[in-house]
Amino acid sequence: MSDLSVFSSDYPEAREKFLNAARAAGARLAHYQHPDQRGPQGEPLYLDAALLGRPDAPNVMVVGSGTHGIEGYSGSAAQTAWMIGGGAGRIPDGSAMLFLHGHNPWGFAHRQRVTEENVDLNRNFVDHAQPYPQNPGYADLHPLISPQNWDEETIRSMFAALEAFREKHGEQAFSDAYNGGQYSHPDGFFFGGQRAQWSNTAFRAAVRAHAGHARRAAIIDLHTGIGPWLDHVFLCFHKPGSAAYERARRWWGERAVNRQGSTHKALAEYKGLLIDAFQAELPAAETTAVVIEFGTRSRPDMQRANMSLRWLRVHGKAQPELARRVHAEYVEAFYPSDPEWRAAVLAQSRVFLDQAVAGIAAS
Repeated sequence: MSDLSVFSSDYPEAREKFLNAARAAGARLAHYQHPDQRGPQGEPLYLDAALLGRPDAPNVMVVGSGTHGIEGYSGSAAQTAWMIGGGAGRIPDGSAMLFLHGHNPWGFAHRQRVTEENVDLNRNFVDHAQPYPQNPGYADLHPLISPQNWDEETIRSMFAALEAFREKHGEQAFSDAYNGGQYSHPDGFFFGGQRAQWSNTAFRAAVRAHAGHARRAAIIDLHTGIGPWLDHVFLCFHKPGSAAYERARRWWGERAVNRQGSTHKALAEYKGLLIDAFQAELPAAETTAVVIEFGTRSRPDMQRANMSLRWLRVHGKAQPELARRVHAEYVEAFYPSDPEWRAAVLAQSRVFLDQAVAGIAAS
């Protein structure tokens, strides 16, 4: 069994373990502090950057965690374990590994996917000076899946509404409407925001500062929730047959591009992804970007969890006992406590992180 002590119970603990491992590995550290938000214990919040290898290395592999807040706990553990396990010694000459810890530290600390403004950071990287993408399907769904009460009868009615929409419009239209992101309902699901979040600007600044010189740069954005239990799923959004698509296939194998294990029958046409911003910030570099999801629960279970977060944020304060139970279920969906699951995260991440840094070096 892997050493599971790299997993943490709260944000300060996760951050301390990450920073201690980075210092022990000889990393160069940089810190980006949130100017006006704090964690639930009053603690300051940071995006932390740890660079292993030469600061001027032409090849920079970036591994990020916490884009969706609470999902940062598993990503943090994977990053910390790789450093503790001697990962720095496996970095080839001419390459560097950059860990970005806590893209969305507010969500990380408060155990929510969203930022302090209920924004899904992974829909926020759009041009906020331009008209926002429209999602009329979500506008139809919103009143049907935004209840004041949270009980099993209400939950069944929400799933019935989702199923009716799917049957009427098809799987792709349903996925686009529900998951694709929306910019019209600030209290709704997968809200992309109406301004760039602090986490957006901090991420961009960190990428420019620590990978702006790179000739070749790649990113793995670590998530949880899509995929089978005890396994992981690659989501590659590069155009099939493109040079970046073929690099991902070469580094990690066919599963890097075929979405093996995805629990989504049709993947949404997402807008405003963090990996898109990564590539936009490095226009002179050859870039490769993938999302890796550690699977947790079935898609209906994850839909229930996402819908419960809206109820918690909008109505939870009025029913604190129920809110505590609902939030505990929510946390378990995105950050399972099962030791076997946590061991699988560590075993699998060591392999694909080693493959990543070897792959970019070989390029």
